[in-house]
Amino acid sequence: MLNVKGHGGHTLPDKANYNTGRTTVSTACGFANQDYPDWDEAGFGSFGYFFEDAAENQGGAEMTKLLNELAVAMVENPPSAADDSSIPPVFTYLGQFIDHDVTAGTDREEGLSEIDAPVIETLPRPDVRENVGNLRHGALNLDSVYGGGPVQGDFATVYDNALRFPGDRSKLWAGTVTSVPGQTLDLPADPAADLLRLDRVLKANLPGFSEQDLRDLPHSLTARFFTDKDGEREIIPQQAIIGDARNDENLFVAQLHLAFIRLHNKIVDVAHLHGGPVHDKQELFTWARRELQYIYQWLVVNVYLPKICDPLVVADVLAAGAPVFEKLQDNPRPAPAPSMRLPFEFSVAGFRFGHSMVRAAYDWNKFFGREEPGEPNLLPEAPFSLMFQFTGNGKAPMRGELRLPSNWVADWSRLALPDQGHSDRATRKIDSKVALPLQKMDNEPDGKHQPMKDLMVRNLLRGLRLNVPSAQDCIKGFADQGIAINPLSRDELLSDGTGDVIRGTLLEPCTPLWFYVLKEAEIQGKGQHLGELGSRIVAETLAGLAIYDPNSYWHQPGSDNGRWHPRDGAQPNGEPVVDMPSMLRAAALL
Repeated sequence: MLNVKGHGGHTLPDKANYNTGRTTVSTACGFANQDYPDWDEAGFGSFGYFFEDAAENQGGAEMTKLLNELAVAMVENPPSAADDSSIPPVFTYLGQFIDHDVTAGTDREEGLSEIDAPVIETLPRPDVRENVGNLRHGALNLDSVYGGGPVQGDFATVYDNALRFPGDRSKLWAGTVTSVPGQTLDLPADPAADLLRLDRVLKANLPGFSEQDLRDLPHSLTARFFTDKDGEREIIPQQAIIGDARNDENLFVAQLHLAFIRLHNKIVDVAHLHGGPVHDKQELFTWARRELQYIYQWLVVNVYLPKICDPLVVADVLAAGAPVFEKLQDNPRPAPAPSMRLPFEFSVAGFRFGHSMVRAAYDWNKFFGREEPGEPNLLPEAPFSLMFQFTGNGKAPMRGELRLPSNWVADWSRLALPDQGHSDRATRKIDSKVALPLQKMDNEPDGKHQPMKDLMVRNLLRGLRLNVPSAQDCIKGFADQGIAINPLSRDELLSDGTGDVIRGTLLEPCTPLWFYVLKEAEIQGKGQHLGELGSRIVAETLAGLAIYDPNSYWHQPGSDNGRWHPRDGAQPNGEPVVDMPSMLRAAALL
């Protein structure tokens, strides 16, 4: 489990100099009645730098001011139809799902990485590397769905046990929707259309997971299960019970998480057709989990990467075996460390490109989107702000529902199919313009930590604080390893309104990596995919996670020139899962 209340896992090492009242990693990892392991011996996944020897970033008042100005210049209001891409919206949130699956810990807002300050100074890279641990394994293993992690406490074991369906332990447990009369989608045809919620688990009387059991645990450990009202702690029945609480922070990623749960269960249903063990529930669960992991890993490498990266860069990375990622690890293949090291250039900068793809509103379904003949809609579109309702970050009064209303189930035919001819059935382009709602994120708390509400400020200041190398130094670093990347020209870098902030300042020769990746995608990728530098950072990392892991699909025998392919695995819908539509069809959601 990953027990955090909101995005980014605002978690702190259990050290005296950082333990300032926010969620600690012992809480996030589910320690209740056990001694928490020493931070330095806990065995967390780790982070590092592709280019640790790059020039140090320059912090201080002037740089802090410039980055805040750049953040403002990146906001587009109102949006332009010319900023729509040809990428289905599912890819925005598949990226978020992948991010939650492989990393947690770079976004906390206290002590080491605090950005709520008038002036931001950079931290020495060795200090960052030593004190920022990954609460995930750093692997494409679906910990976010199945639970688990590099460090797990006693309550985490009880919690992860609750993720499995009591009536059939080979399956995962999903939740059901609240029926709204006359407002139900055709798919799914069954009621399992929401994440598992706390009220359903409590009614099951699972060992160690009653309401009293939760009340007996340390307050910090169960904070997300209770709300304080009139001096009393009241249970939050709609709290999602899933492997990573961050996947219930918005409805889009929550419904995608549900799709993976359903796909696991559909794989179990067809085990007898694909040589799976059918008589032992634990063996069947393990077999289905491995089948789903292979499918997921294959989709990340063969569908997601070519869609959001320059396909030529992806092909080069795969042919070379992700050499820059391998160099970052402690051991050469095929003997990886227990948890693979993730680069800060990826986690804090390169892989945050998806923020520019977020729309201000979506054609969500026929009730909250484009109406269908004879069926009037309730709203012509679903505003981004409503994507946080009916989730762990939902706010009253809409959060009074115990389960997702049936008229808010995702219609994947609008969100995952390509080339639909409607601009709101695609993402925004990957560029240096960001939708207005991301300037004030409603899922972040009011009061302290206001920079966390503005994603542009958060990304730029976090990159400075954690000393992520500049774009120019990354290009040089790749060149030093024999990988040539064509840089943006000065005119390209300084184009549009953001150029007025950068021109002639500290940002021109040392451009923040996150911003540069977006500007590069805008110029080199025409907003349809990442440019050369962004593609290299993302592809090296995500492909590296498959290539470097001897247990991934990459190292399994199969029909793709000797390597595993989805046609070699379980096919719940009678077809190989080779893209997002076939994945959703296999989950009976499309």
